[in-house]
Amino acid sequence: MKKNVCMLGVSGAGMAPLAIYLAQRKYGVYGWDDYANPIIKDLLISNGIVFLPEKILPSNCDCVIRSSAVDELADEICRGARESGIKIFRRGEFLAHVCKDRKLLAIIGSHGKTSVSGNCVEILKKNGVVFDYVIGGFFKNNAFPPASYDERSEWVVAEIDESDGTIENFSPECTVALNYDDDHMSNYGSRDNFLRAFGDMFARTGSIIFVAGQDQTLTQLALKCPNKRIELLNFEAQNFPAFNQSAALFCLNKIFGKNFVLPEKIIGIQRRNDLMLEIDNFVFLNDYAHHPTEIAALLKYVKANYPGFDLNIVFQPHRLSRTRQYFAEFAEILDQFDRQVVVELYAAFEEKIEGVSSDLIFNRMKSLRKRFFSLEKFNQSMRSFCDEFAKNDRKQLVMFVGAGNILSHARNFIRDIAFSRAEERHSKEKIHCTSFANVMNFFSARVPASARIYAEPATPGELATLLGMCKSLGIRYVTIGNGTKLLPPDDTINAVVIGLKSDYWNTSKWTAADVLHCHCGVQMNEFCRMVTERRYSGVEKLVYIPGCIGGAICMNAGAHGQAISDYLLSIEVIDSDGNLHEIEKNELNFVYRGALIPRGNIILGATFRFSEMASEKYFHSTEEELLAWRKTHQPRGLNFGSVFKNGEDFYAGELIDRAGLKGKRIGNAGISPEHANFIINYGCASSRDIEKLIDTVRYEVYNKFGKFLHAEVKFLRA
Repeated sequence: MKKNVCMLGVSGAGMAPLAIYLAQRKYGVYGWDDYANPIIKDLLISNGIVFLPEKILPSNCDCVIRSSAVDELADEICRGARESGIKIFRRGEFLAHVCKDRKLLAIIGSHGKTSVSGNCVEILKKNGVVFDYVIGGFFKNNAFPPASYDERSEWVVAEIDESDGTIENFSPECTVALNYDDDHMSNYGSRDNFLRAFGDMFARTGSIIFVAGQDQTLTQLALKCPNKRIELLNFEAQNFPAFNQSAALFCLNKIFGKNFVLPEKIIGIQRRNDLMLEIDNFVFLNDYAHHPTEIAALLKYVKANYPGFDLNIVFQPHRLSRTRQYFAEFAEILDQFDRQVVVELYAAFEEKIEGVSSDLIFNRMKSLRKRFFSLEKFNQSMRSFCDEFAKNDRKQLVMFVGAGNILSHARNFIRDIAFSRAEERHSKEKIHCTSFANVMNFFSARVPASARIYAEPATPGELATLLGMCKSLGIRYVTIGNGTKLLPPDDTINAVVIGLKSDYWNTSKWTAADVLHCHCGVQMNEFCRMVTERRYSGVEKLVYIPGCIGGAICMNAGAHGQAISDYLLSIEVIDSDGNLHEIEKNELNFVYRGALIPRGNIILGATFRFSEMASEKYFHSTEEELLAWRKTHQPRGLNFGSVFKNGEDFYAGELIDRAGLKGKRIGNAGISPEHANFIINYGCASSRDIEKLIDTVRYEVYNKFGKFLHAEVKFLRA
C-alpha cells in the first residue's frame, strides 16, 4: 500500500531532494514550509509533492519527516503526530531507511560534500551508469534534478549530513570522507563523541573507505578499522573545485573498476563560485562558504582565478554556536581580503546566546578597511561601498559569502544595478520600454501586477537587441501574449516583461494553398477563422480558446478532441543569444497541455499544413454546438480558463466538485459554482489568494481521492 509522508521544512536544501526522491519512489508526499522558496516550491509540485494549504497533519499521514530546523517539541504538526501515535523521523533517519535496499555510496565530511556528490552524479551520468542519488543542494541552471530514482539501480549516491546527529543510521557500502572540523558538535555533546560517530560509520562501511590523506584525524580513524580497504585521496589540486572533481573520479573508478571520464564541463552546484554579474570593472560572485576553512579555500581559489583584482568580501556569519567557536579564525581569514564587509549574523534555528553576534568577528578584525552593514539598509550601503572604488583603475571582485539570507539581499542589490543599467541603455535604443509599468490588463485573470521593465520590440531585430541586453546584464525575461494561463506575483515582476503586440507579430499569410504561416501574436479566433474560410477542418473547435498562437503552442492548447499541434509543421524561435532557429514538430515532444520548447527560446511564428475539407453546413452546426456548450460549461467572470489538467482516468473538475469545493473562496478568489475547474477573480483578488486556493484544491483532492492535480496555470516567479 502507498505510504504517505508529511515533510516539514520541505523546501530546504536537504529536504527538497529527499521529497523528490520519495515521490519518485511512489510515496505520497505532503509538504509544509514556513518560508517556502517559490522556485523550489514549483520544482517540488512538478514532482508530485502536495503542499499543505494550512499547517495541519494530513488525515492519511503514515509518518512525519522533519528538517533539523523544526523544533519537534514546539511544532503543531509534530504534536498532532505524537498524539496520534504517528512516528516522527529526522531527515537523515528517513534517508537511511529508504536507502537500505541499495548499495550506498556515502559522501561525508565537514566541507565539500554537496560538490563531490554532485560531481559523482555528473560523472556517472556521463558514463551511462544506472544509479539513484540524493544530494543536499541544487545543480546550477537546474541542469539535473537534485535527486533521482531508477528501479533498475543497485546504487544510491547520497550526501550524509553529520550536523543533525543522524549518521549512526547509515551503513554504507562505500564511504568517502573528505575532511573533519570541530563543527556541528551540539548534537554529540563532546569532540570524542563526534569523532566516535565518524569512526563507527567507518566500521559499518561494507567495502571501501576513501579518506583524504592530508586529514590526519579521519585517516587515523579509518586505519583503526580492521578488514577494511582504505584508499587515500592524495591530490595536490590547485583549488577545491579541481580537488573535488579528482576525488569523485578516483572513487568511482575504484568502486566500479572502470576508467570513467570527466564530462567536458562540470556544471556544479548552486552557490559555489556563482557568477552573478560582470559589468565595467566589477565582477560579483556568491558562495556558500560559512566556515573559516571554507573561506580560506575560497580565498585561495579567487587569488588563482582573478589575478590583478581587488578582493572584496561581504560576509554573513551563520549560526551563533559556530560564531562563538570560530570568531577569531573568521577574523583572521577575513583580514586577508582587500576590503571586508560584515553583516548581521544569521542565527538559523538556534536560540540566542548572550554576547554572541557579528560584533565578535568584526571587533576582532584588524583591517582598516572593514565595514559593518545593516541588512535593513543593505542596498544603499553597498551602492556607496562600490561607488568609492568604481573609478579605481584596478578590477574589483565582490563576493557575497555565507549560508544565511545574504544571497537574497545580494540578489536584490545586483538586480537594482542591472535594471538601472538597462534603463540607461533603453534611452539609447528605439525599443519602447517602460519602467514599473502596470501590466494587469495583460493577464486574463486581471490580477494586479507591475513589471520592473515592460518592453514592446516591434521586430525580430529589436527583440534580438533586447535579449542581448538581458543576457549581458543577467536579467531574466518573460514573454506574455494574452496572459491566459499566467499568474504574476503580487509584487513587481522583477524581469523584462516582453509584449509582442506590434503589427508585425499579428500578421499571417497563406504561403501555399494548404500552408498557413502565422506570427506568434495572431489570436486563436483569427487563426481559426482563416482556416475555416478555406473550408479546412481540424481547428474549428479551438476558436474560443482565449490566447495567441505562441502561447497556444507552448501549452499545446486543445479542446473537444482537437489540439493546436495536430496540423503544425514547424515553429520559428529566437534563443537567448538572439539567434533564429526553426524547430520541426517532431522535435517538440508535444504532450497533453505541454510542449518541449528549448529553455529561453521565444516562439516567433509557426507554420501549419491542412488537408481535410468540410462542408459549410458542418462548420455552421459545429459553431452552434460550441456556443451551446459554452453557455452551459464556461463560467463568466475573470479567470484563467481551466486551472488543472485532466488525468488519464479522471476529470479535474469532477474531482474538485466531489471534494465539495465548488464556491470555496479565499479572499476575492473563488472556485466557480458553475464549473469546479475554474477560479474566478471576484475583484482585486491577489496572486497569493489564488495560489493558496490552488494549493487547497490540490490538497483536498489528493487527500480524498489520491489523485494529484497538475495545474495548467504557470506562476511567474520573477
